[in-house]
Amino acid sequence: MSPEAERKTSPVAFVTGSTRGIGRAIATELGRRGFSVALNGRDEGAAMTGALDQLHRAGIRAIAAVGDMSKPENHRLVLDRIEDDLGAIDCLVCNAGVGPLRRTDLLDVAEDSFDHCLAANARGPFFLAQEFARRVGARQGGHRSLVFISSANAEAASLNKAEYCVSKAAVAMVAKVFAMKLSPLGVQVVDVRPGVIRTDLSRPVLADYERRIREDGLTLTPRIGLPQDIACAVAAIAAGDLPYLTGAVLPVDGGLSMARL
Repeated sequence: MSPEAERKTSPVAFVTGSTRGIGRAIATELGRRGFSVALNGRDEGAAMTGALDQLHRAGIRAIAAVGDMSKPENHRLVLDRIEDDLGAIDCLVCNAGVGPLRRTDLLDVAEDSFDHCLAANARGPFFLAQEFARRVGARQGGHRSLVFISSANAEAASLNKAEYCVSKAAVAMVAKVFAMKLSPLGVQVVDVRPGVIRTDLSRPVLADYERRIREDGLTLTPRIGLPQDIACAVAAIAAGDLPYLTGAVLPVDGGLSMARL
């Protein structure tokens, strides 16, 4: 048996930004479905320790893959570490993302906040997917997938977080071009598009969204979404349960994005 085969006893997933929120839920669900999981965060602090402990207690094989994924110079080293410890990556989930530094009117958006959003939400995922594509395209066999976590704001404009909307629209196009490149090689590429999800990022505005859901019917499913809702969708893709879905947007938003009269 080759060293690679000895290391790799299960499919391998790398989920960026996975020490909390949506990313942590995705990593946990993939682990429950038999994946070895590489957790990612910018440092080895309490959030990483807690996430690793949770997965290990559940009997999930997991490692820490520490690095700021908004910086392309970190990508090769992090992917090498994962492959050395777990084996070749079968599923990459580009989940790590940030909100604006300040919620302001469109005419008050500053360059630092714009660059902050673009670096983490679009530029980082583009170059990480590029490095993954070079590796995954060089081998055959097994189900392989690339999932981008975008946002309903890829299409729905918001004047008080314009730079975030622009960055999510950008990563939606990143998903499309990588689908064109990788789908002929048997790699499934999907843009999973969350709506209003209960996370640290959304906490300051949840009360307003809950009111709009209750009073205005903002979503067809009358509740705020949960990280687990996104995790189940990603796990279905990673496991190969939706094999004819590629180059597509998968909204997980309780009907938020459905056009209504």
